[in-house]
Amino acid sequence: MIPYVGSGEYCYANSLHMSLFGSGGTPDNVPSPGFLECLTTMPFGKTYLTSAKLFFFDGLDPDRGLTRAIETLGWKCRLERGGDEQEALRRLRTASQQGPVLLGPLDMGYLTYNPNYHYLGGSDHFVVVLAVEQDHVLIHDPKGFPYATLPFDDLLQAWRAERIAYIGETYTLRADFRLVEAVSRQEMIARTLPHIRTNVQRDPGGPEFYGSVRALRMLAETLRAEVPDHLVDHLRYFALPLAVRRNLDAQAFLTEGNRPEAAGLIEQQARLLGQAQYLGVHRSWSSVATVIEQVATLEERLIAICASW
Repeated sequence: MIPYVGSGEYCYANSLHMSLFGSGGTPDNVPSPGFLECLTTMPFGKTYLTSAKLFFFDGLDPDRGLTRAIETLGWKCRLERGGDEQEALRRLRTASQQGPVLLGPLDMGYLTYNPNYHYLGGSDHFVVVLAVEQDHVLIHDPKGFPYATLPFDDLLQAWRAERIAYIGETYTLRADFRLVEAVSRQEMIARTLPHIRTNVQRDPGGPEFYGSVRALRMLAETLRAEVPDHLVDHLRYFALPLAVRRNLDAQAFLTEGNRPEAAGLIEQQARLLGQAQYLGVHRSWSSVATVIEQVATLEERLIAICASW
C-alpha cells in the first residue's frame, strides 16, 4: 500500500506532535501524527448522534483520546481546566513561559484569523499556543495557520467551548510535557490493542448515542431517506475524508503490530469510504448507503477478530 501524505483534519494529533517536539522530543520518542492518531484510538469505532442526525467515524472523544495517547507514549503533562477568564489566562501565561501549550477543545467559530470562521461555529479544534502577549496569543494552528494571532476576547470565547458536547469544563489546556518512560513502538501498539477492541465494540445503545455496527446501519437508513443538508456537508467536507485517512493510518498501525487480517479489513473500508466520497459529492445517497452497509459487514468481521486481543 502506498501511504498517504498530505493535508487532513488531524488537529489534536498534529498539535500533540508539535507540543512534544517543542518540549524536547525527538524522532526516537515522538512518532508521526498518523501513529499518534492511532494511539488516541479515535480511528477505531463509530458513533451516530440521533438528535442531530450526525455520524462520526470514531468511538471516543479527542480529549480522552489525547490523555490516552500521552500515557501510552510514556510522557506526562499538566492538565488544567475550569475557573474564570482571568484565572484561565493566568494559567495560560504561566504555562506558555515554560514551553508549548496544547489548547482545546476550542470552538472554531471564534478563531477569527481563519477566513471561514463565520461558518465553523460549534466545530471543535485544537491548537498550540506559543506565547501570550499583551492583548493576544500567538498560535500554531495545524489547519494551515502557523504563527496566527488571536485577541484575548476571541480566544476566551473559543476556549469556553460551550457548544462542544463532549467537554464538561471550560478552558482546557495541557502543558509541561515531559518524557518519563522509554516505550518502544511495539509496546505502544500492544498497550493500544485492548482499547481498540473496546472501541470497535462500543455501543451506548441510545437514545441519544449509538455505536459500532448499529451506528453504521442507522447511517445507511438515514441516507436512504431525505438526507439533511447539514449531514451532507458534514460527510462530504469532513467525516468521509477524515475516515479514509484514519483508516489508512490504522491499517499501517495494525500491520506494524502484526495484525494483518484486521489491517486488511480496515484497508478495504478505506477503499469503500473513498468511493462514498465521490458518490456523496454527486448526491447519489442511495449508493452511499449501499457502501456504508458494506463497511458495516466489514466492521462485524473486524469486531470478531479484535475480540481475541
